[in-house]
Amino acid sequence: MKNKNIKIALFYGGKITRHLVMIREAARKLGVNLKLISYNSVSFETETGKVNLRGEELDKFDVVFFRTTGKHWEEVDLINYQLRITNYELKKKPIIVDPMVKDGKPSQACKAWQMLKLKEAGIPVPRTVYGSLWYLYEVMTRQQFFVDAHTNARRVTAVLQKKPIDSPFNFPVILKGSGGDRGTRVFKADNLNELEKLVRDLRKSETEEGRRYMLQEYIENKGDYRVLILGEKVLGVMKRYRKDRQDFRNNFSMGGEVEVAELPPEIKKLAVKAAKVCGLMVAGVDIMPKGDDYVVLEVNKGPQFWGFMKATGIDVPMEIVKFLVGLSKNKC
Repeated sequence: MKNKNIKIALFYGGKITRHLVMIREAARKLGVNLKLISYNSVSFETETGKVNLRGEELDKFDVVFFRTTGKHWEEVDLINYQLRITNYELKKKPIIVDPMVKDGKPSQACKAWQMLKLKEAGIPVPRTVYGSLWYLYEVMTRQQFFVDAHTNARRVTAVLQKKPIDSPFNFPVILKGSGGDRGTRVFKADNLNELEKLVRDLRKSETEEGRRYMLQEYIENKGDYRVLILGEKVLGVMKRYRKDRQDFRNNFSMGGEVEVAELPPEIKKLAVKAAKVCGLMVAGVDIMPKGDDYVVLEVNKGPQFWGFMKATGIDVPMEIVKFLVGLSKNKC
């Protein structure tokens, strides 16, 4: 099948970003028919029972790539529903990227679910506790042997009277949103006072917005690694490190510095395995050294790649389009 005969639908939410424009331009250069489709275009009518893209047919596409899902799982499920009908009626089976999206399970996009599945697969991850914000606070309270003048002594006493539990780590700790958000919902607490303040500040997001959180061990580091995965291939590796030594986050989107890097072959294989376990074919796997080993911090769907391109010089949009085309050709 020639490139020009391959039709790719790339779904996105919100505005058309620089990353999306770069992917569209790469497809144009390769002579690939790739269309950017907003979730806002998804519609259906009960009388026809058919999901459309404001009149455009879904069954004409060979590859369907949900680059972002976020708040759009309702539209994702409707699209998957129509694609299943298309497959049954026309015996046409488009490639859906990624397997996690094809399953239509939003929970699999959560970092908490990732921690469970990665650990189950024997992949090392940071020590993690998941639960309500006050439960996470109690986990840390039960291992404190003193209460300073600024701590809510009544609350601490009440917690300590409960049955003790074995906490997996001590301060400092990381409080992290299970939904990700590119480093914007990742916080560090150096003591119980700071953790309590975070819990109080974030309670509204938990109770009114349904956001969930995890407590993780803090790993002292001089940077972490982003491994970009396309299927079974490692496209490249970059190191991220914080420019502001007062910050603990290494994210490029949060002002971190990046540079091209290399990792041992077995760690690259670990990154590929992590992406596969999480049901992602196009993924950014974040890895951090821990002692003489490495841990997988998280696996990101639809990773941003501007910083990666800056560090490695790799034309990521071009490689993504080639990968999507290859999926269709392998099907033929």
